[in-house]
Amino acid sequence: MPYLYRFRSTQALLDKYQELDSQHIYFCPPEDLNDPMEGYKNVFWKGDSVVWTNLLRHYLLNVLKTTSIAAITGQDFTPDDCINLVHQTDHDLPQAPIRDIYHGACANLLRQPEISRLISTLSSSPNEIRRDELALYLRLIHPLVVRIVFNALEELGLAPTKESSALDKQIACLKDRLNDLLSLRESVTEAQDGLFSVHANAIMQMSLIRRLNDTPAQEARWRIFIIESFPNYYLRSLERLIHPDFHVACFVENPTHASMWGTYGDGHKGVCLKFRTKHNTQGEHSIDLLRVNGFSASKDGVVESYDYVSHPFARVNYSDDFPEIDFFESIATLPRFKLESWFVGKAGERSTNAARMLREDKEWRQEYWQTFHRSCTTKSIEWRHEAEYRLTLFSSLTRFDSRESRKLKYRFSDLAGIVFGIKTGEEEKLEIIRIVKKKCQSEGRADFEFLQARYSDRMRKIELVPLSLLSMK
Repeated sequence: MPYLYRFRSTQALLDKYQELDSQHIYFCPPEDLNDPMEGYKNVFWKGDSVVWTNLLRHYLLNVLKTTSIAAITGQDFTPDDCINLVHQTDHDLPQAPIRDIYHGACANLLRQPEISRLISTLSSSPNEIRRDELALYLRLIHPLVVRIVFNALEELGLAPTKESSALDKQIACLKDRLNDLLSLRESVTEAQDGLFSVHANAIMQMSLIRRLNDTPAQEARWRIFIIESFPNYYLRSLERLIHPDFHVACFVENPTHASMWGTYGDGHKGVCLKFRTKHNTQGEHSIDLLRVNGFSASKDGVVESYDYVSHPFARVNYSDDFPEIDFFESIATLPRFKLESWFVGKAGERSTNAARMLREDKEWRQEYWQTFHRSCTTKSIEWRHEAEYRLTLFSSLTRFDSRESRKLKYRFSDLAGIVFGIKTGEEEKLEIIRIVKKKCQSEGRADFEFLQARYSDRMRKIELVPLSLLSMK
């Protein structure tokens, strides 16, 4: 595998992002990829009363901070304003009235008999709690949590009190449903996954019906997010506590696949970049990319240093068997001092779920990174025709949170050639050739290769024809 290929549109290569001239490889977040299961984690929850209590306290904290942000920003509010709230704990609350308000709201929530029963039932269950089941519990207690938060924020003038009467009606109804479900959970020995999926589907439909019948004004849409959408948003956000955010750049070994040209090569109007690979010290195929590789202190603060760093290519695994992850034993993106909010109870008792992770057990650490690697490189089996390789970029910091920060420069010498698509326009070809010619002259290269994709009647497939007259000598 001396070469790997990367499909790009001419727009990305030239006018819009100028990737060819700047020699950048762009790493995109999984949500921008075409497989909706990218990065999917088969998460389950199983723990003692300490971690379940702290999960509900964390849930209330996120509702509290989201409500505060939304009340202040008003119609300018978007869910993106809350993207990093899941990483916060009560350590992030200032020594101000909001801290006392939070602790008072938590005490109010936890003394509700339905909440006490929920914690008791979940912590004593011999079965794992799966995504749909936890989503249902959060949806059923959500009106109660929101009502407690609104009451707590009234003294700061941040509570949308006109929602209160509607919440009170929901609370009475949902408490009964919660008790019914808990009775079912306590009486069966096997988790009723199908039942919880049906309930989750019904709640989703009811939410759509309510919004269909009562379209809110623009300035009221933040209330819809808090009252209707927040439980599912929070559940998705919890996964960010498990592994660092990751971003990928996609490559293929076979640049003659017609459907790949159609999907990723801009309907055959784009190009395919041909990259040389080399073996790194671990024997993996890799490419060097310019990025931050160290920090130093100066009188002006922290200074970043840059160098070319080896990035290994990973072969994508095509499977419907996604890695199973125990949430309470995988909260590894928080600093150690914040883990106390998850694993220590009010009386100082420590959860048994924290044992392996907090002592940084070698076997646990190895399993953790293997699972992370699998989640970054597993796609649904329907995509196996792609035979993809990928580079992965991740950080526990917010270092790659902008598009510009995820453009990493490669050495021009590692770009062996460019394949033109069957429908690539002549003007685009000329502009690409001019850019490459200038770079070759600058670096004294004569070995750059241009190829043309064409359909072969003899082979009955796409083939690559070298454009040998386009010499860079």
